[in-house]
Amino acid sequence: MNSDYLHPLSNTFIRSLDQSISHKTLFQSTYFFEGREVDLSQYDIAILGIKEDRFRPEFEGCGKAADEVRKELYKLVKPRTDIRLLDLGNIEAGNQLSDTYFALQHTLAELMKAKIVTLIIGGSQDLIYPQYASFQGLNPNMQLLLVDSKMEMQIHEEKKKNNYLPNIIAHEPEFLFNISHAAYQGHFVESETYDAFERMNFDMLRLGSLRGNMQEIEPYCRNASMLAMSMQAIKASDAPAQNFPSPNGISAEEACQLARYAGMSNDLLSAGFYDLNPTQDRNHTSSALLAQMLWYFIEGYTNRRNDYPVAESKDYLIYHTTNKNMNRELTFYKSVLSNRWWMEVPYPHERSKHEGKFLVPCSYKDYQTAQNDEIPDRWMKTYQKL
Repeated sequence: MNSDYLHPLSNTFIRSLDQSISHKTLFQSTYFFEGREVDLSQYDIAILGIKEDRFRPEFEGCGKAADEVRKELYKLVKPRTDIRLLDLGNIEAGNQLSDTYFALQHTLAELMKAKIVTLIIGGSQDLIYPQYASFQGLNPNMQLLLVDSKMEMQIHEEKKKNNYLPNIIAHEPEFLFNISHAAYQGHFVESETYDAFERMNFDMLRLGSLRGNMQEIEPYCRNASMLAMSMQAIKASDAPAQNFPSPNGISAEEACQLARYAGMSNDLLSAGFYDLNPTQDRNHTSSALLAQMLWYFIEGYTNRRNDYPVAESKDYLIYHTTNKNMNRELTFYKSVLSNRWWMEVPYPHERSKHEGKFLVPCSYKDYQTAQNDEIPDRWMKTYQKL
């Protein structure tokens, strides 16, 4: 791969990471990039730090996150299943912001072509846009999972360059199919933004709907090719290293659960974790939390099932429900291997593994909704987009 954009970790820093007396840590399972050509086929997951924090003055310090998280990550034991990790070091800040964006986009595109799942650590949320742009030409029906306390769709000129959402939606050529925005807090979201998401049939999962019910985010993780998460989605008491701390947000445990679900997604190729500012941290709490989230992502990756329903397979059960309001039969699939659910949405063209129908990951709750003669919201939004 092209290593021009990558800066390997120094030998001194790498030696400082190996402080555990155990030989069963993630450190022992990781190859650290040395600047020479790497055979990507030998690895499952790449770790990539981004030392960029210039997009707004208040985010200064986020560029230090990657190395601080590494200090906590490599102390953790490796999962039970063998995993081949490649730490690519860091992308340093370029001469201009656009140089960093270019380096990130092209590095991710090269890793994805090699089917390497990439964990992006550090920097601020403006990097979500080049993370998304790296899928251009690779995925014609992009499904994106965003996790952030805010949803900002303002297109005022003075704000546009500082906002990743309008840039993603306006990207040309268009390859976006859906955005699922999770853990937003209603008191941060303008009504115009909410209405715009409704018009485009994007999915919105409010913080209150997830608290104590985190398993409902799993189908959205399973459907996504990319995860982008701001650490500002986590309540400040659990992740204090934030520039805009809030007393509300998902908990540390819920953040780890979400990361594990994302790791289990068969289609997810990159996960970015942004807006962690170590200069605002207390006792390395936030860096330790993000390290544990990465651990649960990796552990989830080792549990990928590849259980997408295929024709003539005996590994799933099929359920049919009749909806009187629509005069239509809804069909659900349940994997007997993982207990995960899908539902059919009719499609006029062949764009999935099932001719003429689109399979959408769903939950048991969606099946219960259909049994009660109601149309699952997930079904209706997908139908309207198709």
